[in-house]
Amino acid sequence: MSLEKIHENGHTYFRLYIRCPVCLDRGNKDVPVRYWTHYDNNCHGDIYIGDDANFKCDKCGCVSHVENWKYSCPDHSGSSDEFVGASAAALAEAVSTAGQLVQEAGLDWLQKVLENLKRRGACGTR
Repeated sequence: MSLEKIHENGHTYFRLYIRCPVCLDRGNKDVPVRYWTHYDNNCHGDIYIGDDANFKCDKCGCVSHVENWKYSCPDHSGSSDEFVGASAAALAEAVSTAGQLVQEAGLDWLQKVLENLKRRGACGTR
């Protein structure tokens, strides 16, 4: 299975396929790897992660630094409307331990993502 990718503005984005970073923050390491969907304004687009540490929605085009986003998953959310932020450390763990993502994207791509986790973006959606 190959992950979908987008090349845009000098950056490479791969479809987001990671464990929930909120669950990792809470010590739950046994959550499954899953694809992520953009639910802001009922968008329902697929989320991609770029080497610039931005998430990009393939439907509405929203692009924002990963630390601006919030997450909802069946393992930590009491309802589908509960979105929670995650720490930079949990995001780094989720991305760096996503075997298929790292295998397809490569270590250079991963290193760029981790370096870019240090800066913050603006869109502020989930």
